[in-house]
Amino acid sequence: MNKLGTTTLLLVVAIAASDAQACGEVMYRMGGALRYHAFITRHPAQILLYNGSAAQQASSNDQEHFHQSLEKAGHKVTMADNPQALAQALAARSYDVIITYAADLPAINAQIAHVVREPALIPVFQRGSEDQQARKQYPLALNEDANLNQFLKTIEQTMQARGT
Repeated sequence: MNKLGTTTLLLVVAIAASDAQACGEVMYRMGGALRYHAFITRHPAQILLYNGSAAQQASSNDQEHFHQSLEKAGHKVTMADNPQALAQALAARSYDVIITYAADLPAINAQIAHVVREPALIPVFQRGSEDQQARKQYPLALNEDANLNQFLKTIEQTMQARGT
C-alpha cells in the first residue's frame, strides 16, 4: 500500500510537471512586442529627424515622444524643422539615418547631395499614399502608422548592413 501511494504521488507530480513552464517562458510567449519594448540598440546611430512641411500636420507631442523613445534606445537624435536647420545640421555632423515624411524627400535629397557620407533615408508615407515608384526607390520606407518597434528594427538592420 505504501508503494502504491508513492507511485501514485510520483505519477501525479510527473503529469503536473509536464504543464509547468519555465519562469521566463511566459514572458517570451506573450509576443515579440515585449522584446523591443525596452530595446537598447547594439548599433547606435546618428539620426536626423526632419520635420518639414509634411510633418507639420502631425502632433508635436507625438514627435517629441518619438524623439525621446529613439534616444532611450541608445541613438543620438537631432531634429530639424525647416530647410535652413536641415542644412546647418548636415554641415555640423555626419548622420547615419534621416527619418522624414515622404513628401519632404525633395528637400532632403537636395541637401544630402552635398554631404560626404550619404545617410540612409527612412521615408514615412502618409495614410492613403499609393506612390509605388517612390516605395520601390526607398526600400526602408515605413507607413505613417508604423509603431516604434518597426522603426527600431529598420534602424538596427540599416546599421548592421552598414557595418557600424
